[in-house]
Amino acid sequence: MKTKIYVLISFIAAFVLSSCAGVVEVKAPGIKGGKIEKKKYVPKKPPVLFEDFEAGTVVGAYSYANSAGAAYAKMTISNPETDKAHGGRYAARANFDTGTNSDWGCGFGAQSVYGGGFIDARQREYISAWVKAPAGTKYYMFVNEASMNGADGEYWNGPLVTANGKWQLYEFPLEEFYRNIYSGSQDGNNVVDPVGIGTVGAQLGGAQGSGQFFIDDIYFK
Repeated sequence: MKTKIYVLISFIAAFVLSSCAGVVEVKAPGIKGGKIEKKKYVPKKPPVLFEDFEAGTVVGAYSYANSAGAAYAKMTISNPETDKAHGGRYAARANFDTGTNSDWGCGFGAQSVYGGGFIDARQREYISAWVKAPAGTKYYMFVNEASMNGADGEYWNGPLVTANGKWQLYEFPLEEFYRNIYSGSQDGNNVVDPVGIGTVGAQLGGAQGSGQFFIDDIYFK
């Protein structure tokens, strides 16, 4: 008798739950290799090209280095006879030595040949760039606003990553960038303004040795 009652109660409960509006079906997240799969970002608008270096030059290139550790950096255009770009014929190349001071090493950046001092990437949310550096090199990309077209000249640093010695995609949402409190405007709106992207580059940590750092195909998505 008790068994029949339990079966009846279970049947009624199942019927009620399946009839209720708003019941959510819970599914396990996609798992592969023991990790939750990261969803690939789907651009809401066409990507905006910042620089692909196919003009065979770097515009407004500059470098800086930690003098305390005798670090060094110089950004130029790649040599197509000896350097393989990610796409096309050219990439930006920086020869570097991160010095002996572990606080920080060196950095380099450039403007876009396609803009008059800035690129308007309004309503874009991600930066996408291909990078090749010696395996184990720790670095982050930075995005500097221009002080024009509605942007207020703030500088923004991205998440730290480690190079693998091959061309790899550096792609992060701009909302994960944090404002540089040492350089750029300190009186801005504390928000990344993609309407006026002035410079894009990379900074390397200190005491990591020397080598060559390549950047290619920079887009905002």
